[in-house]
Amino acid sequence: MCELELPNKEILYAYKKEILDKLSNVFPQNLTIPIQEAIYKKDADKLKDLLCKVMINSISCFDYADEAFYHGMLLGLLVTFDSGYILTSNRESGLGRFDIQLKPRTSGLPGVLMELKATKDQTEDLTSLAKIALTQINEKRYDSSLKADGVADIIKIGIAFCGKKAEVSLE
Repeated sequence: MCELELPNKEILYAYKKEILDKLSNVFPQNLTIPIQEAIYKKDADKLKDLLCKVMINSISCFDYADEAFYHGMLLGLLVTFDSGYILTSNRESGLGRFDIQLKPRTSGLPGVLMELKATKDQTEDLTSLAKIALTQINEKRYDSSLKADGVADIIKIGIAFCGKKAEVSLE
């Protein structure tokens, strides 16, 4: 595991132009905007439906394997939020390490924390697993760094994956 940052605006531009533009058929703007809206409105059902749509339309049944796969998929979707957020992954905060954090660049936006869980067991209850992920955010106080930076409104999201299915729990 390693952390990568884009070192300057030129690299960011190249990343957007050479990578994100080529992925626009996988993550089109008409899909990423509704994902952002579902997060802001705290609409768990809509977010679940959109994530499932992405998976059904873009991944093979041979692609998904573990939490790291889904983590990378979400990072790919969330990188489109870069104008309003600083996207970080697997950083320490509170009593542990969160999966994904969106720290607002301006005071008018909420912060977002995501904890992911994945299972290969088709019989496992994804709703319970998503709630476990949400509980982990609170128990490990992953919101500590956002609060320390003055972010008062924080959306907490637990997401569970199995194959091309997802379940979302929001607080």
